[in-house]
Amino acid sequence: MITRVNCWEELRCSDKEACPAYPDFGRECFAVTGTACQGEKQGSFEEKISKCRHRCKFYQDMMFGGSENKTLWTDTQGVR
Repeated sequence: MITRVNCWEELRCSDKEACPAYPDFGRECFAVTGTACQGEKQGSFEEKISKCRHRCKFYQDMMFGGSENKTLWTDTQGVR
């Protein structure tokens, strides 16, 4: 059985209480406006979902059960 964790646990957020996804939407953070990713405040679902789909390991794990053969979010890619 796979144990699902919240985004702030997986991504080790330092200020989860300030996150609009906390405490009820920790596994759907990609759908919540104003969450932080890589330390930057994100916009609405429509504005950020492409980044989530292509670069966020947490999103990939939640939606696809893993990130094999997916592009992971890294600081070296220059897109945040």
